[in-house]
Amino acid sequence: MKFPPSAVLLRVVFVFLVCAGIAPSGRAAPAENLMLTRVFPTIVRIEAIRLRPSDGRLTKQWTGGSGVIISKEGYLVTNCHVTEDGDFFRCYLYDGSHVEAKLIGQDALTDLAVLQLDLSQRAKNAPPLVVATFGDSAALAAGEEVFALGSPGFLSQSVTRGVVSNPSLVLPEQTVGRMMLRGEDVGMLVRWVLHDARIFGGNSGGPLVNARGDIVGINEIGVVSLSGAIPSNLAKDVAQEIITTGRVTRGWSGATVQPRLEADAENIGVVIGDVVADSPAAKAGLQPGDVVLAGDGHAIEGAEEKAVAHFNRLEAGQRPGNAFVVDYVRGGKKQTAKVTLSAREPARSDDAELGNWGAVVRDLTQKIARAERLPDVRGVWLENIRPAGPCGQAEPTLRRGDVLIAIDGKAVGSVAELRDLTAQLMVDAPKGVRSVLANVRRDGAVVSSVVELRTVDERNVTPLARKAWLGVSSQPLTPKLSTRLGIKAEGGVRLTRIFPGTKAEAAGLQVGDVILAIDGTVVSARRPEDSDVLARQIRQYRSGTTAKFSLWREGAAQELDVVLEEQPVPPAEMAWWQDQQLEFSAREIAFDDRVRLQIGNEASGAIVESAAPAGWAALAGLRADDVIESAGGAAIANLEDLKRARTAIVASGKAWWVLLVRRRGQTLFVEISLKPTQAK
Repeated sequence: MKFPPSAVLLRVVFVFLVCAGIAPSGRAAPAENLMLTRVFPTIVRIEAIRLRPSDGRLTKQWTGGSGVIISKEGYLVTNCHVTEDGDFFRCYLYDGSHVEAKLIGQDALTDLAVLQLDLSQRAKNAPPLVVATFGDSAALAAGEEVFALGSPGFLSQSVTRGVVSNPSLVLPEQTVGRMMLRGEDVGMLVRWVLHDARIFGGNSGGPLVNARGDIVGINEIGVVSLSGAIPSNLAKDVAQEIITTGRVTRGWSGATVQPRLEADAENIGVVIGDVVADSPAAKAGLQPGDVVLAGDGHAIEGAEEKAVAHFNRLEAGQRPGNAFVVDYVRGGKKQTAKVTLSAREPARSDDAELGNWGAVVRDLTQKIARAERLPDVRGVWLENIRPAGPCGQAEPTLRRGDVLIAIDGKAVGSVAELRDLTAQLMVDAPKGVRSVLANVRRDGAVVSSVVELRTVDERNVTPLARKAWLGVSSQPLTPKLSTRLGIKAEGGVRLTRIFPGTKAEAAGLQVGDVILAIDGTVVSARRPEDSDVLARQIRQYRSGTTAKFSLWREGAAQELDVVLEEQPVPPAEMAWWQDQQLEFSAREIAFDDRVRLQIGNEASGAIVESAAPAGWAALAGLRADDVIESAGGAAIANLEDLKRARTAIVASGKAWWVLLVRRRGQTLFVEISLKPTQAK
């Protein structure tokens, strides 16, 4: 798969002349240059393919960001919003080489993720990786000099310099709002390091370092003209847990807190706004309105959002099963509750595409169940619907937010169960279509809908009867054109092209001939919109009939006998095949294609009919009307050859499928990465 030109054209080392001994300000600064020379080799530019739901399928989008290498084993830290919904990762190292990487884990609540480089793809003589070290973000002070490193605009490594503006920023929800990621409020835990070293798109995930070159933050957001980084102490702990276990496990009480109410005239602690039924907090007796003063013996620090973030960090820092001691006030009386925490679940599950349904779906989570007032987490959430697909054409129509709970009376509890049940239903489906009764939860009710699941290709063409046809193209003989050519006629057509190898060519018709009549019947084309008059007139004959054409050629009238042949097979009726994994369709080359694209009769291959927008083939650069001449090094003479080549490349286990295509009179190679589809 080729990444878009915008992602790979520029390999500019945007280092502000560090290697030349010039500091970012233009002044000589040997100490800074030495530090940056040591840190730059740890920076990685990340390119990713992201899967996003659209029109009932998972579309593929290119995105990118930055990362920093933190171990010799190739682990690197970046932002979760860089890896979110990612399906394929390629990382460019400081020396210009690139390797693929796999996602070890991600944590939406802190917007952090860990990738691991595939070191087997590095050259045998490549030097060991240079590893960055974490510094102590708690030691940062306002005014301290820092450097933001990364790949702005997805270019190569760069640096900007600034100072710390606020070492512990909490975004005020009233003015800035929340930073939501995969259903999580990142500001629940993160206190950002605010600084004025500018960052841009593509810098996300790059490190913020101090004057010694130690990581003191992971750059993430822009705040007006300033920038925000996730503190290194938090990033270090989260990254280590992801490397060790693949995920971050946190304690959860079920209590949601908010800043103290102004009506209380107090500014200490936080107030409980909500308690989930049957949660650990509810079982411990906590109630909305309780004012929490401390957690596990730590007094709640700060006011407003800072106090809320502090409580959340105290709770999330605990492990499931731990007793979390909460000191609170109710009705003016101080009390203590021991809350046995359970595991905090993700707010949102991953998207899954179900082609038979024409929908993108998700497993339910506790957070969605509470927000939608569902009785439990059994069922499948419909996230995105294709209007022309089975769900979009169901009776009644299914829609986003419906929760599928049963099919033909069989309960459906998860996406995995839905896949299995769908596969069973489609095994013997007549003509690839199966009508089912789907029950969905919607606005507190259970709605039944008839859905026609499909596996057949959505290209249902009824062959048309073959009519008589003339192998030419023409233009109407308008009055002005007739006068200019010196022809006195009530109508006619001027031939603009004679198709090679046709009966028209064999009969001697020439470009410039004006057909005035056929078997004495005038060709009454006089207006620009009469372009189809000749074809309609010829279709009145049986194919194989010889007709007498009255012509005007080179200033004289002539008559010519022409055999009217059978109309060529139209493109819609040519043999057709769809590659569902790579999301493109191809067919045999039709006569109309050869005319339209000016492909000679001697040319062979298979023509691409369509490449789904944001699909794997389209992302690699394959386009509609490309003529595939070879695939995997094998010549393609027809559609069957292409199908055999696709089967062969899958069996070979190779990572790339290389196609030679003809486009606009020239050939070029298109290479499609098979790794994402092999992993499924």
